[in-house]
Amino acid sequence: MRLLLILLTFMIFPGLSGCGKKEAEILLEEEQKESSEKVTEILETEKEPEPEITQPPQDIFVDICGAVTKPGVYRMPPDSRVYEAVEAAGGLLPEAAGNRVNQAQPLSDGQQIYVPTKEEAEKAGAVPAEGAFPEIKAGENSPVSENGKVNLNTADAAALQTLSGIGESKAQAILAYREEHGGFSSIEELMDVPGIKENTFLKIKEKIAVE
Repeated sequence: MRLLLILLTFMIFPGLSGCGKKEAEILLEEEQKESSEKVTEILETEKEPEPEITQPPQDIFVDICGAVTKPGVYRMPPDSRVYEAVEAAGGLLPEAAGNRVNQAQPLSDGQQIYVPTKEEAEKAGAVPAEGAFPEIKAGENSPVSENGKVNLNTADAAALQTLSGIGESKAQAILAYREEHGGFSSIEELMDVPGIKENTFLKIKEKIAVE
């Protein structure tokens, strides 16, 4: 309505000049600007919100080794269990001590699953610990200390592999270091072993001892 009145003013008073004409032109420009802004606002309110894009869960990678047909690193769905990783690795070997691995345990990215042989399991004991090897009673030359921790100076490869992040290769590296240096003087010395970094040490420091 306001725009119509301004246009009529120009039509009725074609000779309008000076301040009056300038004021009418300013009013006309403001009215056009307001109309344009209203149209833009209406168009924006009518826009449909863009749908949110959700990323699918990422696959995980696990290292399965020991007494399986095809040891190696396997790509698994994020909700997989240990038994599925065992199947991906071709299943257990005849000499595998499958009951020493918690095959119902959920997998996590970067996890290593070690399946011991029956011979290794017999040396380690009888009760599984954290889905790997059993806890062994402490005693003279025992792989565990009096407080139940793994003794770095007496543990064999099987006992060392009960520790999180310690696989077959790292266990052998620990044994080689111990033989070369005559044993460990502190648990922190474990970080001097090739392949064992601070992150691994921090995960297991509460479960190891030096005696």
